Amino acid sequence: GRGIGEWFRSLNYERLFFAMHRLTAIYLVLFVFVRPYLVVLHGSWEEALKLDMTPLGKFLAALFVFSILFHGINGLRIVLIELGIIKGWPRRDPIRPVPALRASTLHWLLVALTIVGTIVGTALGIYLIIYGSETWP
Repeated sequence: GRGIGEWFRSLNYERLFFAMHRLTAIYLVLFVFVRPYLVVLHGSWEEALKLDMTPLGKFLAALFVFSILFHGINGLRIVLIELGIIKGWPRRDPIRPVPALRASTLHWLLVALTIVGTIVGTALGIYLIIYGSETWP
């Protein structure tokens, strides 16, 4: 491989989803494992939570919600491809490079579900982060 540059070699939605899947995984790990150190640095949980009330903290929390949703929904799509529930059999031509996956109606439906579910879930998460659950109808 060529490292991270290989993620963006030829952009199509599969490559884009693959790169976003990796980047969201990195962000989720960093977000989850750095938070306990914030408590240690600030001395108490309440002091560490003050960061969450700043615009930067709200942005990082919204990005966390987006990352969870995209990573989870895209992971489900990948599992369905691996199990053969949606078409994902390799189709390689040694002369002409073509996408590795055959598209089907269910495949495109899951791609749309990944995009729509991520957008709707992120919007809901951002609403709850900004306004809190007390304002939820």
